[in-house]
Amino acid sequence: MFKTAKFSRISENIVQQIRQAILKGELRPGDRLPSEKNLAENFGVSKASLREAFRALEALGLLEVRQGVSGGAFIQKVNLETTRDSITNYIFFQNPSIREFTELRSIFEPRIAEMAARRITDEDMIELEANLAQTKKELDAGRFSYELDISFHGKIASVARNSLICLIVDSMQNALVNIKQLIEPDLNFSKQVYLAHKRVFNSLRKRDPEKAAAEMLKHVQDVEKGLVKFCDVESHHLFGTPKELENSDP
Repeated sequence: MFKTAKFSRISENIVQQIRQAILKGELRPGDRLPSEKNLAENFGVSKASLREAFRALEALGLLEVRQGVSGGAFIQKVNLETTRDSITNYIFFQNPSIREFTELRSIFEPRIAEMAARRITDEDMIELEANLAQTKKELDAGRFSYELDISFHGKIASVARNSLICLIVDSMQNALVNIKQLIEPDLNFSKQVYLAHKRVFNSLRKRDPEKAAAEMLKHVQDVEKGLVKFCDVESHHLFGTPKELENSDP
């Protein structure tokens, strides 16, 4: 399955070969790789280089290294959290403006709300209603739960019954929470978010696709206006201007 690793970037070459074996179906989730000794001999590398490759594969979410008698290196299915965190990190270093972020959300989320209005079940509505009730409770106590905010949008995405949609929305919402935590909008902004969520929910409860899409689009646009109001960076970039990032200390 594997060839001798090239001497330039040895560990990276190992990562590429194992990843390709996974993509080709030669290795599947749950499969245990040969022992370190056998793999090192197969690749023609040291155990240190092999372990470096293992660490990279673990970071990618493709490998789990278990200790003990029954341990070893096992192929694993990449989970949502690992993928989401990678996308969030990418968004951070791309440093989009609030306008760019809103444009992206405006493409996806109204359409997702429209789909959800057609596919939502009574059980789904019970979960969304519980989310709103808990959000109201937090606001009454002078707090806003970012977890509940993410969960609301995530639940609507799940109603669309599409795993790729869930990934996109989850990644966008987690990046958005990071933005809100940096900008720190006031409680009134959070109350407006809650009221917008209620309007979206009411349109879903009525199973009105057009209204759901319109309410979601308005919500996304209002969030942009609110964030710009509290953002003290002239260019309205989410994490500081690109120049500031380039000149920042490592």
